[in-house]
Amino acid sequence: MRQHPDRRQKLVFAALVVSSAFVLFVGTAWGVRAYVTAHNQAAIQASANAIGGFPLTGTPAPDFNLTNQFGQSVSLSSLRGHEIVLAFIDSQCKTLCPLTATIMYDAKMKLGSAAANISLVAVNANPAATSVAAVQAWSIEHGMLHQWLFLTGPAQQLQTIYHQYGVYDQVASNGQDVHDPVTFIIDPTGHERLYFETLDSSSKLDLSDQEIGLEAGMRQWLP
Repeated sequence: MRQHPDRRQKLVFAALVVSSAFVLFVGTAWGVRAYVTAHNQAAIQASANAIGGFPLTGTPAPDFNLTNQFGQSVSLSSLRGHEIVLAFIDSQCKTLCPLTATIMYDAKMKLGSAAANISLVAVNANPAATSVAAVQAWSIEHGMLHQWLFLTGPAQQLQTIYHQYGVYDQVASNGQDVHDPVTFIIDPTGHERLYFETLDSSSKLDLSDQEIGLEAGMRQWLP
């Protein structure tokens, strides 16, 4: 039986619509898949960069003069000639800051004899607990008394340093200090080279990854 021309045209049109919809569906699916893949790869790359350190512009590190855990005056410029690993540590913190100290110490130890050219320095990130006794007690409690310089000073001076280094630091209404868990690598000529952010995780794998990243950063800027 012969089909009516209008009916045949309708069937052809319907087939075209179905085919177009299928092509659109497949194209959309592949597009979504490509986007998700690219997004996941970008997230993985960002995570790797966070662990391996973010490069800085090489500008001179702002100088300052503070007091260490033994009551001695120390300026950043007095350490010129050594690579400096500079962290911001809350003198009352018992969670994230100890992780930063552990990463700093273990990464330095991985360098063996080359570590003699590296100075670990912490600036007190708690402007509400600025006494020498506070930074000394924290250093003792976490096994860092003779492993670094934990520097403190008047709250206003500390806050100026936070601003100079672009570190967010604020004491909340409940007295808890909130600050960026950052660590800087400053080369022996006094220029900022890398910065790292401590992950809020105590898993051995995360700590190991961060130690490896910081060690690699330290090694890169040894004199």
